[in-house]
Amino acid sequence: MKNLNVSFGSEPVLREIKEKYASRKMTLLSNSAKETSFQLVDFSDQKNVFYSPNRYRVLFESPFLNMGDIFIYDFFDLAGDSLSAFDEKVRHWSGINADSSFLQSVLLLSPLDGKPHNRAVLTIWSTNKSDQVTLDTHDLKKTLEPYVNHNYFRTTYKVLS
Repeated sequence: MKNLNVSFGSEPVLREIKEKYASRKMTLLSNSAKETSFQLVDFSDQKNVFYSPNRYRVLFESPFLNMGDIFIYDFFDLAGDSLSAFDEKVRHWSGINADSSFLQSVLLLSPLDGKPHNRAVLTIWSTNKSDQVTLDTHDLKKTLEPYVNHNYFRTTYKVLS
């Protein structure tokens, strides 16, 4: 996958888009902290169909790309000289957690419409309980702690059926 497109909106509008483009691999999400916030993720790597998308270039995807029920985004604003080291840490973390029973996918993303030194790390998890993630791995946030600054944030979404 080379690109990932994401859009935000109301649940009915995003469901309509998902139905209209049923041939695409799209996942509808609800923000875990704010249940009135919805996101539609297009994994199809096809031309964007969203009116106001967040577009990302996929820099790395784990070889075990599977869908789960929890999506966690970690967003970073990095100095230009730390990009290579950061990207390598994400790849390494993905590799050492490849055998996790909960971790389904890792994607390292660079925004196409934003600052080139920003990064997003999307981890997709599978849980037994949809409202609780049990991370049996090295915590990504702890691994990437040297890169956390005042612009860092984490957001969690759950998959809607």
